[in-house]
Formats: sequence, C-alpha cells, structure tokens
Amino acid sequence: MPQYAALIYSRDVDWTRPEFDQETKDYAEFGQAAAAILRGGAALYQTATATTVRVQGGKGGDIVTTDGPYAETKEALTGFYLLECSDLDEAVKVAATIPGAWDGAVEVRPVIDFGG
Repeated sequence: MPQYAALIYSRDVDWTRPEFDQETKDYAEFGQAAAAILRGGAALYQTATATTVRVQGGKGGDIVTTDGPYAETKEALTGFYLLECSDLDEAVKVAATIPGAWDGAVEVRPVIDFGG
C-alpha cells in the first residue's frame, strides 16, 4: 500500500509549553483516531534549534553549517506523519484531520519506495 508524508506547517512555537496543552491533546486524539494508518511521525523543536547543512563543491566538498532554518517564514515545518493509505484521496482526507491543517497547512507527498 502506498505511503504518504504529511508535512505539517504551523506556527513556529515551543509546543512543549503549557499554553499549548490543548493543541497537544488534539494531536494525541488524531494519533489515536488514525493509528491504523500511521507508520511514524514526530513533532519538531522550533526552527531556532535547526542547523542547515550544505556541501560546497558537491560530493566530498567542504561542509558548511548555518544555525537556524534555511528560510524565515511565518509558518515552519513543525512535524510530520508517515501515512499508509490506499491512495492520495484517502491521504488528503486524513491530512485534513491533522490539527496543523486547521490554522496552518499540511503538505501531502507520496513516498518513494526504493525496496528497502
């Protein structure tokens, strides 16, 4: 069965803080409701904790790191789920129930199976 990455773009906040307890509960409820098709997922710390990695000169070149995200935006990649759905239509229906879709966006992309 095909798998889809549901990439969550929402406010760039510290979701571990008590003022976000209701949203955290909403995500827990989603996880329980979608347990049959979830194959993985995680919340991400704020973009301020990110490190961007580039290799100058291509493979084997100099590794250059930058603190923070690649770009500054209103919404940031804050988490993801790996969904196993029968098709894109089902994945979109499930993505619409992810709390991040209610005040942000959820990008759904098919996952390439390299046979591993």
